[in-house]
Amino acid sequence: MATATDASPETQKRFQRLATDWKRRSRYMSNTAQMAILAPYQRIIGMGMDAVPLILEELHREPDQWFWALEAITEEDPVPLEAKGKVARMAQAWIEWGKERGFLSP
Repeated sequence: MATATDASPETQKRFQRLATDWKRRSRYMSNTAQMAILAPYQRIIGMGMDAVPLILEELHREPDQWFWALEAITEEDPVPLEAKGKVARMAQAWIEWGKERGFLSP
């Protein structure tokens, strides 16, 4: 699997630009569905598997609402039921998932 450092400079730049724009637009939102339908977030989902290591790195650095994108791209959800709604625990579940699959260094 590819890691964030394997992404091309263009892919990394595009992701950072879209992530920054999404964070700016969603800053005052509390509804995750509204956050997920914002254009920058949808464009990140559109990047497909290339975005996964970049999202996981971002999630590791600063937990945020990346879960919808990760589920949409990977068609997986490693978050245990008891962790749903708890951003830090959800982030940790995805980070572990990423390590197990080689998207993040152990």
